Amino acid sequence: MYYFLVLVANLIPGRARRQRFIEWARSRFSQRAIVESALAEQRVVFERTIYRTQMSEAPVIMTVDQTLDALVGGKSIARFGGGDLWTMAGGFELFQKPGSELTRRLEEVLRSDEPDLLVAIPSFTYELSSELSEGMWEYCLRSAPRLRRILNPYLKTGTTYAATEVSLAHSTFGEAFDRESYFEKCRRIWDGERIVIVHGEGIFDGYRHDLFGNASTVTHIVAPSSDAFEHYDDILSRTLESPPGSLVIAILGPTATVLAYDLHRAGYRALDLGHISKSYEWWRTGRSAAGEIFFRPD
Repeated sequence: MYYFLVLVANLIPGRARRQRFIEWARSRFSQRAIVESALAEQRVVFERTIYRTQMSEAPVIMTVDQTLDALVGGKSIARFGGGDLWTMAGGFELFQKPGSELTRRLEEVLRSDEPDLLVAIPSFTYELSSELSEGMWEYCLRSAPRLRRILNPYLKTGTTYAATEVSLAHSTFGEAFDRESYFEKCRRIWDGERIVIVHGEGIFDGYRHDLFGNASTVTHIVAPSSDAFEHYDDILSRTLESPPGSLVIAILGPTATVLAYDLHRAGYRALDLGHISKSYEWWRTGRSAAGEIFFRPD
């Protein structure tokens, strides 16, 4: 095919245009390109095989789309991301120092079986997907064994878990992912609702695009942007003053995981949706969320 296209190139007027066509053909159809493509495919197969053989039977985890459908249908959610799990295990996360009480509460949430409360875990810790961005693929290969060691003792047979990535699609998936449809479905969760957003100080500073603009009312409860769990009783008390029927959205690192759980048990519908507003802002402004820079403190 490559040599045929080189012959075809002779029919193209203009030396520069012919050269561009030849370079394009070489990149896709030369023997080297074919070999590199085959090696890349084998690498993906090999990595997936190694990924799967490093674990016992994987838990049942919803897709991001299934998780969104459940939230649109009225469920609450408490999410465990990599940082939350690492903090639970006693490691330092960017937004929260560890502590025995925080570990105890996170373990309580992870083991919980509350009606209508989704417990979300990182789905790609257990299954690689071709839809992942290159950066997320590398992150999973590097971090998944450690996260599985933390998670596995708490997971229960017969339980279906939600996907933590439900609020992180912009930083999780590659360019082919339909972000417009994804954010449209996100907005359906709170469309016309009276919402209360509990978040760290300053996280909305400079944002030009309002993900929550279709809610009927929006109230903000501001908390410390780091080590928020040190002020948990105050945060919970202030949030419990919200009018009955309010939809509470928590964007507050590991503290949001515990807060969503406690609020749900208190009768509120609560959503732990860390990074969701930042994802929307970066998508609307054309910023790629690939790589670790997205998860740095604002």
